[in-house]
Amino acid sequence: MSIFSSNINAFGLDLSDQSIKVAQLQKKNGKTSLFAFGRENLPEGLIEDGEIKNKEKVVEYIKKALLNAKPNPIKSKFVVYSVPEPKGFIRVVKLPQMDKEDIGDAIKCETKQLFPIDINESYLDWQILPDSDKQTMKILVAMVPSQLVDSYSSVIKSAGLRPVAAEIESVAITRSLINTKQLLKPILIIDLGKDRTGFIIFKSPAVQFTASIPICGNRFNEVVSQKMGISKEEANELRKKCGLGLSDKYKDVYKIIQPSLYEMIKYIDKLTSYYKEYFQADSEIAKVIICGGEAKMMGMSSFLSLRIKKEIEKGNPWINIISPADKEIPPISRNNSLVFVTVLGLAMRGIDQSLLS
Repeated sequence: MSIFSSNINAFGLDLSDQSIKVAQLQKKNGKTSLFAFGRENLPEGLIEDGEIKNKEKVVEYIKKALLNAKPNPIKSKFVVYSVPEPKGFIRVVKLPQMDKEDIGDAIKCETKQLFPIDINESYLDWQILPDSDKQTMKILVAMVPSQLVDSYSSVIKSAGLRPVAAEIESVAITRSLINTKQLLKPILIIDLGKDRTGFIIFKSPAVQFTASIPICGNRFNEVVSQKMGISKEEANELRKKCGLGLSDKYKDVYKIIQPSLYEMIKYIDKLTSYYKEYFQADSEIAKVIICGGEAKMMGMSSFLSLRIKKEIEKGNPWINIISPADKEIPPISRNNSLVFVTVLGLAMRGIDQSLLS
């Protein structure tokens, strides 16, 4: 199964531990619009750490998400689906110039050093990237465990659907959030989720590096719950209300999660330093884009901007779907669409096979 290319129009399906999200785009008279979208929250334990634990129940929730999609139910059988970021690996490697038929063997040698999974138990895909250096060539390499991809594919087929492409989350996210015609300098995307926080460094035309850490919404809920003697559900509701507010009314919540936030900042500093050193990057990261459900937390963008000292913006997954000239109002609010970034990127792939990662 190809990780990078698809020949059939399809809808996007994003499976995570917490929820199932679906989205389908359509093209009419040269314009792209959102045909349908939906989200179904999953009970705990159906998917754990990206691994499907209860196939039958997950199938039920996939069908439910398609039926309940708004404003139209999704009837297409063709699916572009996401592979959870910690389970998939993407790197850009440099190789000496060689004949195309020799690249595969050279990449297999490189992957033994780059990726912590067995190539014989994985799906491997690669693309040649533009490179001005005549002596070397840049190759975008992706590798995912075959067992994981096969399990997702099996669940999708059991739901009566046809999987046509698997895509690592970071590729869908960058397609959704970055207009490559507008910015050529490196960009850091921070995907702030419930289960983990993902980091993507993108420099046109491709993802350069990805990583993730367990500092996330669930971690915040756990520490607030422990310190304040309340349930995790109550802690989550309190965080929604207080955010990172520093007023007397809200500052207790900020103080409790502050150590986790500063741990995240330290990791970001290490990540950007590693990128500059390892990739010999000739330019600093130009800006930081945040997305994911936790990006909606009040004060998060301001906190990150002050600590990272970079331009911070909330992701806009409509940047490559709705033309600014059309002056359309997105069908999902800018804030709420932060949760649908990945699945909208998958849906974009589904309607335009010329889009490459």
